[in-house]
Amino acid sequence: MLKNLFKRNITAAEFWSWFEKNREAYFELDENSYEILFNKLGVQLSKYHKEVTFEFGVELKEGKREFIISADGMLPAFPAVQQLVEAAPSLDQFEIVAFRQRGSSEQEVCFKDVVLETKDVFFTSEHNSELDCLDIVMYIKGYREEDDNFIGAAFIMLDSLIGEFDVGTKLGDIQFKAYEGQNDVKPILELVTLVDDM
Repeated sequence: MLKNLFKRNITAAEFWSWFEKNREAYFELDENSYEILFNKLGVQLSKYHKEVTFEFGVELKEGKREFIISADGMLPAFPAVQQLVEAAPSLDQFEIVAFRQRGSSEQEVCFKDVVLETKDVFFTSEHNSELDCLDIVMYIKGYREEDDNFIGAAFIMLDSLIGEFDVGTKLGDIQFKAYEGQNDVKPILELVTLVDDM
């Protein structure tokens, strides 16, 4: 009973009210306070929806800090992200963004002990007409099935290449295999055009 008192859910309006009171600290982002600030923000977001997470832009853009609200690729949380961003007040110091956006195409992703470059990742695809999406197999140089960090790195790369929303809505089944010189594969960068043409 007492435990449930502290796990109370909050509305989007309540979240933004809390954020507005604390916005200056998140705009400044003092690196000595990262852990405390991010823990507090994580707690507030999890009260709104347990799968909603966040990222901040490191560099200011036109005097604003990018505040990305993400579902961390979890499709059931997509509506919660959209509702939270739509409910956001106008904040002069922040650019509020729904979902991780596309980045540059040539990239290197570091995730724990795994480093992936786009030149080391390939794919095959098949249109899933039932779900109207692409099922893909990603072929990764050096991939080891027992190391889940490869999958984490691959998903970060996909989010950076085509954006979190398109990964969640335009890709279906995603499998991972080691790249061993297979002939029928395409460079991962070609996935961008394929997704855009859907």
